[in-house]
Amino acid sequence: MIHVEEGPERAAAGARRWARPDRPAGMTLRARLLALLVLVLLAAFAVAGTAVTLGVRASAWAQTEQAVTRSLAGVNLSGAGVDGQDARLGVWYRRLSEEALGLHTRGALILPDGRTYGTDSAPTDVDAGALARARQAGQAVSGDTRLTSTPGGTVLALDVPRAEVDALARHTALLFAGVGAATLLLAGVGAWWLLSLGLSPVRSMARRAEGLHPAGLADADLSARLPLPGPRDEVRSLAESVNRLLARLEDSVSRLRAEEARTRAFAADASHELRTPLAAITGSLEVLERAGDDPDVRERLHVTLRRETRRAARLVEDLLTLTRLDAGGGLRLEPLEPWPLLLETAEAARHLAPHLTLTVTADPDVRRARVNADRTRLEGAVWNLLRNAMTATPAGGTVHVALRSEGHALRVSVRNPARLSEALLARMFDRFARGPDAPPGGAGLGLAIVQATARAHGGDATATQHEHDLDVSVTLPRLE
Repeated sequence: MIHVEEGPERAAAGARRWARPDRPAGMTLRARLLALLVLVLLAAFAVAGTAVTLGVRASAWAQTEQAVTRSLAGVNLSGAGVDGQDARLGVWYRRLSEEALGLHTRGALILPDGRTYGTDSAPTDVDAGALARARQAGQAVSGDTRLTSTPGGTVLALDVPRAEVDALARHTALLFAGVGAATLLLAGVGAWWLLSLGLSPVRSMARRAEGLHPAGLADADLSARLPLPGPRDEVRSLAESVNRLLARLEDSVSRLRAEEARTRAFAADASHELRTPLAAITGSLEVLERAGDDPDVRERLHVTLRRETRRAARLVEDLLTLTRLDAGGGLRLEPLEPWPLLLETAEAARHLAPHLTLTVTADPDVRRARVNADRTRLEGAVWNLLRNAMTATPAGGTVHVALRSEGHALRVSVRNPARLSEALLARMFDRFARGPDAPPGGAGLGLAIVQATARAHGGDATATQHEHDLDVSVTLPRLE
């Protein structure tokens, strides 16, 4: 045998080929499943064929060996009633030849002095040790040869016909291979048809999914869904999963589009709001350069500059606050009681609006209730609610502040006499949203900061229009 050593490059390439069982590219799922099924069936047929062939061969060998043993016993008995050694030898040889011919094998008559008379031109080889064992024990085995000793020391030998057994084993193997090949072919055709039938709903689903959004995601109608097949099986589960994915995608894209629209509007409004104080500052500086030494003019310009600078700084600070709240950062949370905070804030507000009546009430069971909140942010949100309510309330009016329990949350509500249009009520928490009667100087960010603060704490802000009053509320999760 010639041995050829593989070079390192060829060996590495072979290793890569074996390391990639999925090397054939472009195989469909149906082809891969069919190939796997054929391989499994082929392995099963190989194991079964080997087992059957070996079983048939072992059974045939055992039966043939028993037949040879019985034939030797019959030959031995055939000379029992014959007188004379030569006559018995003749009977034994004749009967041994008949048995060998019937079994398609060869035999031999071995005399005590070593002379051998074979039934075939090719003599049976028997070693001396086997002959001694046969004469001593009556029977012996020498390879494929079975030996039986007669009372006079003559040994009868017959070969087990191995060729017959091997031929039967080969025939069985070929028959099993033919039947297996035909069965494998039929199974492959049937499996291909069944796989095509079983995967047709998946292919149909893929075509429908490709047809849902042919123009791309930007212009796609994300509300379209895959139809659900009738039986509740794996295909239906797949369709339901795809539909759930489409629903989540639709929701995410809708929120992204809404956020993009809000961002654009926010940038436009912010630039517009900043343009006013910056224009006033620029104009005042230009006038200041030409004002000369007139102290009255310079004082008025200084007042204007300080006012517009504070306005721009307040606007920038409010924008930064909203940005930090939207990002969920900048909060220093601690357990605190909202009731004392409401009382303190309301007391400070009374001094700023002596022309109004300000009431603060709370249910007895919530006066000691606590929330996990940033005290500064929460106080700022309450102050924004009070300032908006007091600004919109005419002299002599009443502003009601209430703290109530609502499920697992606490609700802080500020109620004042006011009536808003549905359009303004729907956007009152939007950034830069201002009503027609809003006082000058504000940017319209107060209620937006209130809502962002509430949501950063895990709550929310809402507005409810009653017949004559407006109720603006903030809910916060309650600490149990």
